[in-house]
Formats: sequence, C-alpha cells, structure tokens
Amino acid sequence: MKKIVPLICCLFAFTLIRAQDGEAMKKHYLNVYNQGLKYNDANTAIAGLHGYLAIDSAVSYKDTLSMLYFSTKNYYSALLLSEEVYKAAPGNAEAMARAAECYDQLGDPKTAVGLYEQVVPKTKNPFHVYKMAVGQYQLKRTMECELSARTAMADTTSKRIGVGFTNADGSQQAVPVYAAAANLLGVLQMDANNYTSAKTYFAEALKAFPQFAGAKQNMDACDTKMKGGTKPPAKPPVKPKG
Repeated sequence: MKKIVPLICCLFAFTLIRAQDGEAMKKHYLNVYNQGLKYNDANTAIAGLHGYLAIDSAVSYKDTLSMLYFSTKNYYSALLLSEEVYKAAPGNAEAMARAAECYDQLGDPKTAVGLYEQVVPKTKNPFHVYKMAVGQYQLKRTMECELSARTAMADTTSKRIGVGFTNADGSQQAVPVYAAAANLLGVLQMDANNYTSAKTYFAEALKAFPQFAGAKQNMDACDTKMKGGTKPPAKPPVKPKG
C-alpha cells in the first residue's frame, strides 16, 4: 500500500505536467495563428490552427480553419472541414452554406443546390438564395431558378450584399446580389429568345450597378440579336457561373 501511494502521486503529477504542457502548446499555436493574421499570411495562420487542432479538436477552430482554406481557394480542404463542422453542429448553417459553395466550385452543382435548399430556410440570406438560383440554372431547373432569382431580388438587403461575378474574360467583379439576380433573369429570357424582356432585366441590373460588365455585355448581345444580325456578337452572352 505504501508503494502504491507514491506511484499514484507520480502519475497524478505526470498527468498535471502533461496538461500544463498541452495548454502551453495550444497557447503557442494560437499565437502563431494570430501572427499569421496580423501579417496577412494565411499559410502561417493555417499551420497554427493545425497545430492547435492536433491537441484539441474543437469544432469552432475547425470552422475557422475551413474559412481560411476557403479564402485561399483550397476548396477541397475547406469542404472536408465544413462538413465536419455542420455535422457536429447542425445549427451552423454558415458552415453548410460554405460546403455548398465548395461543391459548386468543385463542379458539383447538384450537391450544392441540395445543401442550399437546406440552408436557405434557415438563413433567408439573399446571397444564398442567389447562389442556389445559379446552381438551379446550371442544372436546367429553369422554373425553380426563376423563382429563386425573384426571391433574391425581393429581399431589400439584396442591394447591399455583394456577390462575386465572373465575366466572359475570366475577370472577377463584385456586384450587388440584386443586380446579379436581375442579370440571371435576363439570361433566362435570352435562352428563350425573348430579347425585349431580357433587355428589361439587364437594364434593371445596370440601374442597380452601372459598372456591371456582364449585364452590359448581355445587353449588347440582345441588341445584336434584335437587329437581325447573322454574325455572332463581338462577345458572347455572359452565362452565370457558381
């Protein structure tokens, strides 16, 4: 019995030391993470969080790591973490929405739309509604796409929330969700050869955001078609992308 007591004391002391070392290491890795953020170094911040998660697999830090991966366009890593987060914390709709965006970026609009259909009722965010509409367009679910685009435009905050839009030359432009949704409705009308109606939507998009290069290009394409030109427009219509 006398030998057991010292042994227990040694084990307790060893466990306490390991716990203290673990806390010190977590603090160290968080300092690395914060230093990465301070100097706008995403790779260092990511490394810091990986070190932290090797000690403590907290869901909140996995969520942050997912955001960092997404910001660096590492969509597959961001997706794996986002899925872990929203499955562990079903109330985290933003993580599910991020997973949807990752699926879209990775060329799987079907899975992306399925996730957005779960996200939109929770967030009611016009950004998510618009992204769902784009996925529906890619899947040729035209009626659902039109309804989603109109729903996005009907939200008064859609004029204040931005979304990335890819122009025909591959350049990226941040435009209001309202303008992007109006442009999408115009594209639907163009696809149906209703050029007059399409121009109305492109004009609405340009009214909301006069610098919208994609809507301007689509307007020009409509003018060419309405003039009966047999030659294709100088630039092709800009179709929505994820």
